[in-house]
Amino acid sequence: MSELRKRVIQGIGWRTFVDMGEMFLQIAFTALLARILSKADFGLIAMALLVNRFLIAMTQIGFGIAIIQSPDIKKEQISAIFYINAAINFAVSLICFAGAPLAASFFNQDKLIPLIRLLAWVIFIDSFGFPNILLRKKLKFAGFSILEIATMLAANVFALILALKGYGVWALAMKIFLSHVLFVIGIWFISDWFPGKPSFQGVQKLFQFGLHMLGSKICNYFSQNLAAIITGKFIGVDTLGAFNIAYNLALVPAQKIQSVLTSVLTPAFSAIQTNVASFRKKFFESLYSLSAIYVPLMLGLSVVGPTLVPVLYGSKWKDAGLFVIFLAPIGLFKGIQHVLNSAIISRGWPSVIFRITLIETGLSIPLLFAGSFFFKIIGLISAYLIVTSITFYVAVLYAQKAVNDNLVFLEATKKSLLGAVIMVLFVILISLVAPFLGILKLVAQISAGAAIYLGWRFYFLSAEERKMVKNWPFFDWVALRNSKT
Repeated sequence: MSELRKRVIQGIGWRTFVDMGEMFLQIAFTALLARILSKADFGLIAMALLVNRFLIAMTQIGFGIAIIQSPDIKKEQISAIFYINAAINFAVSLICFAGAPLAASFFNQDKLIPLIRLLAWVIFIDSFGFPNILLRKKLKFAGFSILEIATMLAANVFALILALKGYGVWALAMKIFLSHVLFVIGIWFISDWFPGKPSFQGVQKLFQFGLHMLGSKICNYFSQNLAAIITGKFIGVDTLGAFNIAYNLALVPAQKIQSVLTSVLTPAFSAIQTNVASFRKKFFESLYSLSAIYVPLMLGLSVVGPTLVPVLYGSKWKDAGLFVIFLAPIGLFKGIQHVLNSAIISRGWPSVIFRITLIETGLSIPLLFAGSFFFKIIGLISAYLIVTSITFYVAVLYAQKAVNDNLVFLEATKKSLLGAVIMVLFVILISLVAPFLGILKLVAQISAGAAIYLGWRFYFLSAEERKMVKNWPFFDWVALRNSKT
């Protein structure tokens, strides 16, 4: 096994283990908090985060990706980028702090002012998580992966204590603030990097690369958050709270997929971008492996959402279960699109990512407003799904161009998609005829769906696919363990 392949498999293994663990733990903690706090509490924190995320998007010049993608960057240039990034983030934190009353006025929620001002400093604090970029470039994932899950656990336990003591929305705010602070403190203990004397020579090229990413980040902010902005502004804080619960359940898997893929695939693809045959092979394997798991997961979530949400979060969140029906397919598209984006970025095409997000933003503004105006929240979410489907198709076309194969997406995903569709049909049938409700119905849906999909998927594995599956991180760990016993 080549050194790059070994490091990629280990990296995917660590990121998958930690990110999936974080996802399930986060769902569990959110379920506990949702039974203590109100819809309005979740709606308020969602509004505060909308402001915070917008200003974070303004700081995302793409230095991290530029550092990872550049094969010959010098340590003095890295130090220069660190100082530039810290200065930009500090200025943006000040702007966020000062502009809190204006943002609160936009949403007509005075309670937002102190929340926004607390979260404003998260932007500056994140500047000091910079060593994380260098660990990712070197494909060293173990240390900061463990740190991430440890800080998440500590922050959520603290939030739960605050919620039980009656602090309401501040429990959610402090969870976010504390998790960032603890991560930044920990990253300096596990990294061997420290900023030195900066050299700004050659940074301009990296800056230009990053500017393309900045444009895409800003457009991506609106395409990702416009639905929540419209909901908070025109529909109501309680509905936004329910939307936020559904959004997190359906889109958190996509965010975790992004974390794994941008951490591992972008530097790995960048290392082989000039070898078209190898690039295409690795892209196919990544897409095949992701779709085999992620497609049935998200389509299954869509069909069991109305049963799952009340069981997890309580009956008061029943409307969020309906939202999951539409949001889970969006999460499916966005999760897979991260593989596509990794291939595009690795070819040094940040302008293409900007173009895709520009298309998504341009479509989102009229369609989401029209959907919400005529059909309220369901119309808005349906329009969001349509926009996501269109931009996903565009990303597929560009990614296939990047690997010089116009059929690679279909070849990599067709068996998983067909098996997932069959699974969904059986789960819907069970939903219609099941004589029980609640958790028993949920268990029946999940058990039958998993059995049907796994039976289908493994029965139709070709010899080449079996070899590919054996190289997944889990099987690699099993082989390693057996070799030591």
